[in-house]
Amino acid sequence: MMDAPSYRFGLVALLAASVCGGLALQAQTRRPGARPTPAPAAQPAQADEKAASGGSKPLGAELAIRAAADDYVKAFNARDFQAIGQQWTEQAELHTDNGNVVRGRDAIVALIKAAGNHRPKAKISINIDSVVLLGASAGRVHGTLHLKDEGEVGSWATRFSSLRVLESGQWRLAESRETSIATAAIDDLAWLVGTWKAEGPAADLTVRYEKALGNKGLIGKISGKSPAGDFEVVEVIQLRDGELRTWIFDSSGLSGEGFWEHDGARFNRTIHGTSADGAPASSVQVVTRTSSDSFLWSPIERMRGGSRLPDLAHVKFTRVK
Repeated sequence: MMDAPSYRFGLVALLAASVCGGLALQAQTRRPGARPTPAPAAQPAQADEKAASGGSKPLGAELAIRAAADDYVKAFNARDFQAIGQQWTEQAELHTDNGNVVRGRDAIVALIKAAGNHRPKAKISINIDSVVLLGASAGRVHGTLHLKDEGEVGSWATRFSSLRVLESGQWRLAESRETSIATAAIDDLAWLVGTWKAEGPAADLTVRYEKALGNKGLIGKISGKSPAGDFEVVEVIQLRDGELRTWIFDSSGLSGEGFWEHDGARFNRTIHGTSADGAPASSVQVVTRTSSDSFLWSPIERMRGGSRLPDLAHVKFTRVK
C-alpha cells in the first residue's frame, strides 16, 4: 500500500506540490512537436555565463532562455532568417516529427526558411512549460509552438523539447526534438461533466466537473479525505490557440499547468509545476474511459527535481450522478 502523501501527489495532479513535498517549424509537415534527449554541452567561458545569465544566477539564466525564445518568435514572424540562424549552434540537430534528423545550422535554417516562404502569412507564438537548468551553461526547455495561418493550414499547435547551451554570450539551440500531438477538444471531454467517486488505499475522492466559460471550458473540483488530512483541488480547462490547456490550484496555495491530449482511445493530461521546496516537477495522468459511467486514472512519468518517481497504481472512478 502506498503512503497517503505519495497517493495525493499523483492523484491531484499537482506534481510534487502536495503533502509529500519546436522551436523549429517544418516545411514538409503541418504538425511538428517535441521531447528532447539533451546532448552534452560545451563549456563556455565564464564571461559568457555572466553576460547571458545576469551573473550566473539560475533565475537570470532562465529569464535569458525565455527571452531567447521570444526573440525566436520575433525573428520568424519578421522572416529574419539571419537572426534565426544565430539561434542555433553550428552543429545543431533538429529531430523532426517524421523521424528525419536535420544536422547543422545551415540545413536547419534552410528548412525553416522554406517553411516561412511557403506560408507567408503564418505567425508563430511559443508557450514555455518549463526550463530545467543542467548547470551554468545548458538548459532543457519544454513547451508548445502555435502557428496561425490565414492561408492553407489554419491553426495548429505542436510540442517541442529542446536543449539550449550558452555559447558566445547567447543561449543557442543545440538540439530540438518534435513529435505530433493529438489535440483534444472541449467536446471530447464533455463526458466528464457530472460527479465521480473513487475509493483508494489512502484517500477517498470526489470529482465534479461542469461546463463553464460559455460552454468553452470545464471547471473541476477534486476533494479528498485521507489520514494525512483533507484537501481540495480546482482545475480549469480551456481551449487556447488550438490546444486544450489546463490550470490546477491546490488548497495549500500551490499550482501547476499543462495540457490535455487525446489519441482516440485515451486522454493524457500532462502537468508541469514546482514542488513545495521549489524543485521543478511534472507528471502525466492517463485517463481511460471504460464505460459511460466509469474511467481509470493512472499517474505515470512523475518527475521531481530531475529524479524519476515510481508510477502509481490506477484508480477507478464511478459516476454517481
